[in-house]
Amino acid sequence: MKKTLPAILAVLLLPAAALAAAPPLNILFFTADDMNYDSAGCYGCPIKDLTPNVDRLATEGIRFHYAYSTVAVCQPVRQIMQTGLFPHRNGSMGFFPIKPEVRTLNQQLHDAGYLISMFGKGRHHLPTEKFCVDTADDRISRHPTQLAAATRKFLKMAREQRRPFFHNVNCYDPHRPFIGINGPGDLAGGEPPSRWIKPDEITAVPGFLENLPEIRRELAGYYTNVRRLDDALGAVLGVLKEEGFADNTLVMFYGGDHGMSFPFAKSNDYENSSRGGLIVRWPGVVKPGGVDRDHLVSTLDFTPTLLEAAGLPPIPGIDGRSFLPALKGEKMAGWDRVFTFYNAAFGNRWLPMRCVRTKDCAYIWNAWSDGKREYQTENMAGLTWKAMLAAAATNPDIKARTEFYLYRVPEEFYDLTNDRCERTNLIGDLTRQAEIEAMRQELLALMRRTGDPFTEAFAHRDNKELVPQVLEKLNEEYCPQPTPRKAPTE
Repeated sequence: MKKTLPAILAVLLLPAAALAAAPPLNILFFTADDMNYDSAGCYGCPIKDLTPNVDRLATEGIRFHYAYSTVAVCQPVRQIMQTGLFPHRNGSMGFFPIKPEVRTLNQQLHDAGYLISMFGKGRHHLPTEKFCVDTADDRISRHPTQLAAATRKFLKMAREQRRPFFHNVNCYDPHRPFIGINGPGDLAGGEPPSRWIKPDEITAVPGFLENLPEIRRELAGYYTNVRRLDDALGAVLGVLKEEGFADNTLVMFYGGDHGMSFPFAKSNDYENSSRGGLIVRWPGVVKPGGVDRDHLVSTLDFTPTLLEAAGLPPIPGIDGRSFLPALKGEKMAGWDRVFTFYNAAFGNRWLPMRCVRTKDCAYIWNAWSDGKREYQTENMAGLTWKAMLAAAATNPDIKARTEFYLYRVPEEFYDLTNDRCERTNLIGDLTRQAEIEAMRQELLALMRRTGDPFTEAFAHRDNKELVPQVLEKLNEEYCPQPTPRKAPTE
C-alpha cells in the first residue's frame, strides 16, 4: 500500500496542477464594418462561394442565428461592445466618447496582463486612454496582406513578452466606398480583392430594397467589398495558425457591427439594421459546426461573455449578460428578446428610435417622426437612394416607399414570420393591439429601469412637446455650443 500511495496522490493531484498551469486565454476579435448578416454564405448569401473563410470558420465553431447590434451605427455600437452598457448609460448617444467613470473590456484585460491591439476603428473608441491599446494602425484595415503582416508582428510580440493577447481587428470593409463604383481601377482605398462581383451576378436583391439596375450595380460593389473582408479574415486566421496560436485562441467574428449602408438598413432600428452574423470558435470548448437558434444575443453581451471565458472578473453593474453557457451548447432562459436604439447620427443629427424585438415580432418607436422632419443619414449616399427617387417619379409603390423612409410614422409593428424585411407596418391592425401594447410596456419598463432620457416622452407619446424638450437638453449636454468671445474693450 505504501508503494502505491505516491502514485495515487499524483493522479489525484494532477487535475488541480494542470488547472493551475493552464495558460490564460488568447482572444481574436474580428469585426466587419457595415455588413448585413446575410451577406455571408453560411447565413444565406445569394452569391455562391462569396465568403469561404467566414463559412469555414462557421464549420469550426458555433454560429448564432439571432445576434443583434444594440445601436446600428459605428462609434456607439463599438463602445457598447467594449462596455456592456446601453448608449444612454455609457455616453455613446452618438459619436461621443464614453463617460469617464465607465470601465471597458480592454481595461479589464490590460489589468490582467493582456497585450492589446486595435487595427481599424481606433477613432471610434474614445477617449483613447480608456482602451489601453499597445499597438494600433487605422490605415491597413482594407489591406488583407498588411493585416496579416501586422498580425504576425503582434503575435510574435506576445510570444516574446509571454503575455496573453487580445487581437482586435476591425476591417473597414464592406463600409462605403464600394469597390469599382468609379471604374474598373477603383479599389476603394484598399488592395485588390480575390474576386470581383459583377452586376449580372446580382440575381437576388435584398428584400428591403428595390430591384433596379443602379441598385444592382451598387450591390455588386458592396459584395466585392464583402469578398475583400473575407480575404482579410482568411489572412489573419492563416497567420494565427502558422504562428501556433490557433488551438489556444478564442476567435469571435461579428459581421457586421450593424447592417449595410443602404436605405432601411444601417442607422435605423430594423431587422436589417441590427442583425449581425456572430461566429465563435474555441477549440476544446465549442463544438464545431453548431448553430444556436434558441437565444437572441446582442453586442451588450460581448464584454461579459469574453471576460467570463477568460476567467476574469466581471465589470459590475453593466447591462449585458454572459452567453458563455450557450457557447457550450446549453440553453438559457430569458434570452428571447433584444432592445435596440438609435440616437444621433454622425454630425450630431438626432433621430431617436427605440425597438423591442423577438424572433417573430418587432415594435419600433420613432421619437423624431412628426410628419415634417426628414430623415437624412449616410446610408442615402451613393447610387441606391438616387435610383429609388428616380423610380418614384413613375412608380407609385416606390414613391410611397421613399416617402415613408423620409418621414416614417411614430410607431411601427412587424410580423417577422411573414415579413422579415419589414415592409408591411401592422401598427393599426386591430387584431394585434394586445400584442403591440405588451411590447410597448416591455420597452417602457426597460427605458425606466436604465434611465433612458426619452422615457417620459415615450410614456406620454401624445404630448408632442416632450421630445423637442428632451432633444434640447441632450444638445446642451452632448453638443454644447462654444462660449461666444467677448469683443475686445478699449
